[in-house]
Amino acid sequence: ATAGVGGLALGFGAQNLVRDVITGFFILFENQFSVGDYVEVDGSGGIVEEMALRVTKVRDFNGDLHIVPNGAINHVVNKSNGKMRSWVNISIAYEEDIEKALEVLRQESEKLGQSDDRIIEGPIVLGVTDLGDSEVVLSVLAKTVPMEQWAVEREMRKAYKLAFDREGIEIPYPRRVVYQRGNDQKNVNSEQ
Repeated sequence: ATAGVGGLALGFGAQNLVRDVITGFFILFENQFSVGDYVEVDGSGGIVEEMALRVTKVRDFNGDLHIVPNGAINHVVNKSNGKMRSWVNISIAYEEDIEKALEVLRQESEKLGQSDDRIIEGPIVLGVTDLGDSEVVLSVLAKTVPMEQWAVEREMRKAYKLAFDREGIEIPYPRRVVYQRGNDQKNVNSEQ
């Protein structure tokens, strides 16, 4: 009886091991992802550090190492395959000339597209994408090589800010207008 229970437990353990190995084989064979790719495995995102037939090791951006049995992998998003999206929103004050701001963005985007090898397509100025409480939001989209999208976004924001400063285009900050009764004075306070 003890041998039967032990054999049954060993059978269930072997079943999981066989499932992990078979799934690992298909992950490797189908080239679903590889070491160095940025993936999201069942909700845990990070860089693949190691792949084996039984487990896959993924390190997230906090530095935590996730060891995932291959048989437990149900859904994988490979974020390193193909062109990556860099999306930048930049705001201008309502008082600014929208057409001038869009033209400055187009000129700066053209310079960036020619000078930055990480940019595959664009940047393309999409135009006005939102009207906020104290700003008009303009958006720019670029396609980049994998894993460079965040660095390109930072470079785009810096270039656009410097270009707006050169052209005297204000990037807004929250403002509050206060009217006092019985006194036709209007006070404008800035919140920073």
